[in-house]
Amino acid sequence: MIIISAMSKDRVIGSGEGMPWSVPEEYQQFLKLVEGQTVIMGRRSHEIFGPDLTSAHNIVISRSGVDQEGVEICGSVEDAVQRAGSYGKTIFCAGGGSIYAQMLPLVEDMYLSYIKGDFTGDAYFPEFDEADWDVVERRDHEGFEFVHYRRKG
Repeated sequence: MIIISAMSKDRVIGSGEGMPWSVPEEYQQFLKLVEGQTVIMGRRSHEIFGPDLTSAHNIVISRSGVDQEGVEICGSVEDAVQRAGSYGKTIFCAGGGSIYAQMLPLVEDMYLSYIKGDFTGDAYFPEFDEADWDVVERRDHEGFEFVHYRRKG
């Protein structure tokens, strides 16, 4: 399983009803990476990304439900992971903050895009110890830096 996220240097991942930045190249990279795969996300993340994830198999963790064709609803991270595992595709976790926190101990890889600039928000990526992760790839782009981490050991 792979966590995929964009964040500021201060770990901000969201503000209100969306992301506090617009970096089209980073968003297109996100869509390309998850294309045709299974994506687990919370309800708020689905409201933001869901309409653009038509080629992915979307599993939304929610207690209130989501009204969209082609979306599976699960009540917990555990249920979502179990269901996602049955599809034989790469499993991505696309947030939000509380879902990332629950998934962090379960994943082997993280694809993190660090957005350049200062941003404020109300949703944050959980803290993690970089000493527990190897950097597999690091690419600098205009507007963001992409880092692929793999858990050590």
